[in-house]
Amino acid sequence: MTNDRVAVKTKIAVAVFVCIAVLSCSSVSRAGERDRVYDILDSWTCVRWGEDNIAWVVHYPEELVDPWIRSEAERRRMKPEQAEELRKSFSDELRIGSATAVLLSVYGYGASPVNISPMSKNITLINSSGGRINPIVFEKKLDSPISGLVQGFVFFPPQTDKNFRIIVNGLVPDRETNFTFPASGGAGGAIATLPAPAAETGTENERLEKEVVVKIPTKRDSASTKPAPPAVPEPPKIDGPDLEVEGETFPPVEPVVPAPVISAPPEPEPDTADREMPKLAPRQVLEIYLKAWIEGDTERMYSLLSEESQGKISKELFGREIASDNFKSALRSGYKVNWSGDSARVTVARKILFVRTLETKQINFVMENGSARVSW
Repeated sequence: MTNDRVAVKTKIAVAVFVCIAVLSCSSVSRAGERDRVYDILDSWTCVRWGEDNIAWVVHYPEELVDPWIRSEAERRRMKPEQAEELRKSFSDELRIGSATAVLLSVYGYGASPVNISPMSKNITLINSSGGRINPIVFEKKLDSPISGLVQGFVFFPPQTDKNFRIIVNGLVPDRETNFTFPASGGAGGAIATLPAPAAETGTENERLEKEVVVKIPTKRDSASTKPAPPAVPEPPKIDGPDLEVEGETFPPVEPVVPAPVISAPPEPEPDTADREMPKLAPRQVLEIYLKAWIEGDTERMYSLLSEESQGKISKELFGREIASDNFKSALRSGYKVNWSGDSARVTVARKILFVRTLETKQINFVMENGSARVSW
């Protein structure tokens, strides 16, 4: 009996040790993936000061995709199919493989807005051979006068050479601003938040070793000599449906696995065959339409289109267009609806790493046989 008890205790001890080892390895793995993401971002983040502004450029290379997806999948406990969907959405958003993506962030704190318009001429990629390459597409908000923090993606033709520069005009008068890659990082130091004031102790060198602060001037600083606390932009909220726009709020939803399609639906009973379809108002149709969108049920979505819309686009083409749009993944994180007559503006937040941008789609409705239908 004694030997049996010893054997059982030994097995339990081994099992506990294995569990601890597995959990420890998992924790180290998560930390390792996260640290890898930060290391890559540090290498591809470049910060420059301008006249009454600070700007930074982040390039998203293909090598970032795998560690970030693994880190997010582990952190959010995703199923394999959810992680794969996130990978597709992330790669599509950044046009991985078909373009070189950079995020340009400009924080203007002066009395006058920053103007880097026209973007088509004022932002350029210069490769290691000195060739100047214009962007193929960029977000339009960068083409307007900038006050406060504005962030937008700029896409260039795909580059195989990892040594390149991004040139931006307009941040400093009559001078180009160079963002050189690979960079040494340092974005966090340039936009560091300020600690609360504390009594100064020790020698000057000791104080410098304890604290290095970069002060971002404010409009008040540039307009008056009276000192004022610096204005540091709050980071955008990433989670939840607080989209900072007016409208009815709909919270995040869990992914729903679509029910299997029945190839041969049963024939309706004789007494119900001629029964009229329910008359649905635009709000009811929108709810069904968005629910089907979240679930990936494109057939259900297509059935809600008006007859005129179905005459313009086939079910197959409609399904392909919906599948290629990443609006579905953003809808799952919550959305807001703002109505104007028979049109609904649906706003979602797209999150790409640590950047959140808002996107709005307008969905119009028409009445057919007393029921609302979507006009595509």
